[in-house]
Amino acid sequence: MPLHRCSLAELGVSPIPGPFSHYLNYQETAILAKLVRSVSPKVMIEFGCNEGRTAARMLDNVPTLEKYIGIDIPPDFETTLACQRTEVPRDAGFWASGDPRFYLLLQRSQELRDGDLEDCDAVFIDGDHSEAAVIHESRLAFRLLRRPGIIVWHDYQNPAVEVTTALNWLAIEGWPIGYVENSWIAFMRLESPDAPAKAA
Repeated sequence: MPLHRCSLAELGVSPIPGPFSHYLNYQETAILAKLVRSVSPKVMIEFGCNEGRTAARMLDNVPTLEKYIGIDIPPDFETTLACQRTEVPRDAGFWASGDPRFYLLLQRSQELRDGDLEDCDAVFIDGDHSEAAVIHESRLAFRLLRRPGIIVWHDYQNPAVEVTTALNWLAIEGWPIGYVENSWIAFMRLESPDAPAKAA
């Protein structure tokens, strides 16, 4: 099942100041900020916060945020996919650590279960890019998300990892995930407890 395509013009994305992550460029960071602001979140969770540049940009550009939980792995942990083994941060969350709203959790995401994390309004999934991890984080995010809320994924259509395979499976299950053309960003909004999710 093909994902719904959304253009930058539809989103109305405006540039935001950096510095930006090595893995999320300036345009994708601005897209993420725009999508996250659309649900006026109080609590946001990021799977794969790396050194915290993206967390810092969200905290700077999403004025409603009261808490940001960044999740990553310890520096001696070996990633599932070989292509990600050079991406393990030496100092996870560093760029956001000076903000009192930022909280760091060092734990493999696939070990997290219901009850380990609090309910939230926005989730950014950009950590372990194996199919199993993306599906696990996505299902966990879905259960944690208050409505209105949003889940955003990075690396959709990146052939080096398994995010595309995972999201295509979720789309087959009926998840109305959209993607932003000319980017590696995919997303899904959940509007209310009794309304279906929608991609754009």
